[in-house]
Amino acid sequence: MTDVAFSCSCGTLKGVLHDASPSSACHLMCFCKDCRAFARHMGQLDALEPGGGSPIVQVLPARLEITQGAEQIACLRLSAKGLHRWYAACCKTPLANTTGSPRLPFAGMWRPIFAQVEVFGPVVTYGFTKAALPGGPRKDKGLGRMLGGLLKRSLAAYLNGTARQTPFFDAGGAPVATPQVISAEARSAAYRE
Repeated sequence: MTDVAFSCSCGTLKGVLHDASPSSACHLMCFCKDCRAFARHMGQLDALEPGGGSPIVQVLPARLEITQGAEQIACLRLSAKGLHRWYAACCKTPLANTTGSPRLPFAGMWRPIFAQVEVFGPVVTYGFTKAALPGGPRKDKGLGRMLGGLLKRSLAAYLNGTARQTPFFDAGGAPVATPQVISAEARSAAYRE
C-alpha cells in the first residue's frame, strides 16, 4: 500500500490518501448525467473520459488527510436531495462525492486530483452506461464488485472505529462547508448536453 498525494488545480488545497491500493479502493468510471453535470458546472469537461465518463476512485474517508488549504473545501448539490459534491473553492476543482452524512463511509474521489493513478489499478467498474454519450460503453460492468467492495470497506471501518472519520464532516456529523443547491438556471446549464 502507498500514500498518494492529491491537490486542487491551483495547488492551494493539498492532501494525502493513505494506504492506497487496488484492494483498498474501487477505480471506476461513472457515466451518469449528474456526475457529468457536476463536471460541466465546475468547468472540468476536458477531464472526462470518452463517452462522458467521470473518473472516480471510491475510498474510505478516514484514509484522507487534508494537509493544506482545508478552508477551501466547499460543497454543492445539484438538487435538494442530491449527493454532496465537494470541491476546492479556490479553483473549482472537484474533490469528492459523498452522501449527506458520515454514516456511510465512502468518498468518490475525482481521480484527476491524484499525483499517481497507477496505484489504483485498472478501471474495474463502468456504471450508468445507458447515460453515456456517443463513444462510451453501452453495458455496465463490475457493479457487484463495486458494491461488494464498498460493503467490505465500510464494515471494516465500523469494526476498527474509523467509519465516521472524514475531512468532509465534523465530529458531530455536520458538513464542514454548508452545501449550496445550485440555482435552476445553473442546473439547466449543467445538464445541457
